[in-house]
Amino acid sequence: MDLRVSVVLLFIFLTGGYSLKCYKCSSVLTGSCEAKEEICADGFSKCENSIVEQSAGSSKVSIKTKGCAAACVPGTQKLPTGGTMSVQCCNTDLCNAADGVFKGSFLLLFSPLLFYFLFQ
Repeated sequence: MDLRVSVVLLFIFLTGGYSLKCYKCSSVLTGSCEAKEEICADGFSKCENSIVEQSAGSSKVSIKTKGCAAACVPGTQKLPTGGTMSVQCCNTDLCNAADGVFKGSFLLLFSPLLFYFLFQ
């Protein structure tokens, strides 16, 4: 390959930049967290997944949020109101997966093995 073509291709690939992708949603208004993909802005280097749980009488209220974060401190904290807030952090594309994504992937991955043993 010509040296000039190699240099141009290298320049294009190296200057294209990298933007982290995270799922974004909030269950505050709707009650459910329907995640959509979001490209994080500059300075946001982590994906965050948080769940706030609070008891209200005999029922438990749960609020889920997902999105990009500039700083993220993982762990579970007690809130002054008696509830808890759990935060998970990660730094790869779409790592704050939508609910149930891994379950479906797991079943899809092992379904050929299951059929092999069932119909052997």
